Amino acid sequence: MDKMAADKFSELVRVMRGGVVDNVHRGCVAVADTDGQVLFSLGDPDYRAFIRSSAKPLQTMALVELGGMEAFGFDEAELAIICASHSGGDVQIRAVRRVLEKIGLDESALRAGSGIRDNCSGKHAGMLALAKLRGYPIEGYTECGHPIQSLILERISALCGLPTEEIDVAVDGCGAPIFAMPLRNMALGYARLANFEWLPKAGARAARQIVQAVQNHPELVGGLDFRGICGKKVVAKSGASGCYCAGFRQKGLGLALKIADGAPEPILPLFFEVARHLKLIGADEFARFAATHPPVVENRCGEVVGELQVVFGESGSVVRKPMPRTISTAC
Repeated sequence: MDKMAADKFSELVRVMRGGVVDNVHRGCVAVADTDGQVLFSLGDPDYRAFIRSSAKPLQTMALVELGGMEAFGFDEAELAIICASHSGGDVQIRAVRRVLEKIGLDESALRAGSGIRDNCSGKHAGMLALAKLRGYPIEGYTECGHPIQSLILERISALCGLPTEEIDVAVDGCGAPIFAMPLRNMALGYARLANFEWLPKAGARAARQIVQAVQNHPELVGGLDFRGICGKKVVAKSGASGCYCAGFRQKGLGLALKIADGAPEPILPLFFEVARHLKLIGADEFARFAATHPPVVENRCGEVVGELQVVFGESGSVVRKPMPRTISTAC
């Protein structure tokens, strides 16, 4: 890591073993409202990172907003698998195959990493659905120049408040395009997704369906089931390499974080500590998370040999501002 990048990171989580600091995880956190103002940050909220699979609910907006649910008769579970980073189990694969069947294709059309059991196969099936919906060729659908990728990028741009030319595009592990942007813009996108009531009509309808599908079907989407911890206050999606994004329902806020070394272990303890610090969840909700996900280090014998300690660096800052009533950016 070069020094310029390192200077943007704050110390976030320490791993303790035997009373000694065994490891330190650094990174950035940004919490933004639906106008894009950063209300809380750790490290540099303008740090650019790849949003990775945290983009999946945002990428799905084009398909839903343009009428894909109605055109193909997708149900909520099928929408969830399109937003998923699934485990490749039989339940998830049956859902992917239902999506493909409804659009008249089979798994040979997928260009999803390792195939239908790749954790991005649902997303790829959704991209194929968008191509069929718009009458575009399915050949080359994962290439940046394909028309559906332009549609997806435009929706990402509108939700995240960043011109398309300012979003860096590369290739994800599954072979599809993926996007890099400042963390503040990721947080903005999730603030708008979660608080869909403030979006323009078509965007609000699409975002509502996506949020409900992601929240109601964590067994398909992957990641933490928030329902037993804080109900449906949170809509969240993990990404690879230490990226995590979440929106807080009825709060007008979104959060994005990036762990510099890409480790997944610090993400949830950090997320819940920040949410508690900002009073976005209550003490009882935090306790429910901690009871089921204790921040401990276990060895291969199953013994507790250390703990994760969340620490906020001196760069942490909070800005207070009334919540906006509406979103003016068209989505």
